[in-house]
Amino acid sequence: LGNGRIECICADAKKRTCTIRGSMKKRVWIHVGDIVLLEMRTDFNEDGKADCILKYFDYEAKDCKNS
Repeated sequence: LGNGRIECICADAKKRTCTIRGSMKKRVWIHVGDIVLLEMRTDFNEDGKADCILKYFDYEAKDCKNS
């Protein structure tokens, strides 16, 4: 989406607009199909916004699925 934002489909099948946190910008590149960890924003109303705090690498995502 640009400006450090991405659109994610969560486990509850809802689309959420997520902001990539500052320490991940220009260091970790997120592509279509990557598995990320989101932190929901609870300060505001239920508006479907979240922060992307971690990108799982392929081997980490496989470990999560197996356990």
